[in-house]
Amino acid sequence: MRILLLIIFSSFLVSCANFNDAMTPSLTVKKDDFDGAITIKQPPVSSSSSLSEDWHTLGFSWTQSNPTVVYITVGVIGINNIEGVAFNIDGVFLNNIKLASSVTDYGDWSTRRFSMKATDFEKLSKGNDVKMKVESIDTYTVSSFGSLNSGAVVNAKFSPFIDQLIIQNVLSKS
Repeated sequence: MRILLLIIFSSFLVSCANFNDAMTPSLTVKKDDFDGAITIKQPPVSSSSSLSEDWHTLGFSWTQSNPTVVYITVGVIGINNIEGVAFNIDGVFLNNIKLASSVTDYGDWSTRRFSMKATDFEKLSKGNDVKMKVESIDTYTVSSFGSLNSGAVVNAKFSPFIDQLIIQNVLSKS
């Protein structure tokens, strides 16, 4: 009977882990079949710390072929044009985020890619109170994450990504 209960409990834990990864996908590190470049990718996950905030997602990627840049994928729920993104990191504004895609990708979530310096991304990842402003044509929405905003799923996704950037010698260990 104990063995049966152990098997059932183990199956339950594996199922929960698979469900959690499906809901909050994890980092992948891949070698490109074409040119051999390493790519590190964290698919978009929730960057909103509570249900009372606007629903945003944030994902990020890095490729060895452009080593000083981190690409971020910003998302909003519904069909919306995303024109820009800015961050308030502990009272310091980061506005120099460049467009990396020509249009917004539409679906249940509208997303758009941007690029930023890897060193700016590191500051973003270490922020205690980060406000993300997602700009549309005539309005904007705001969400928050960082160590003071524990409800955002993206908080747990920064550290493994930064660790990989350190392994690739893009950032130094601090």
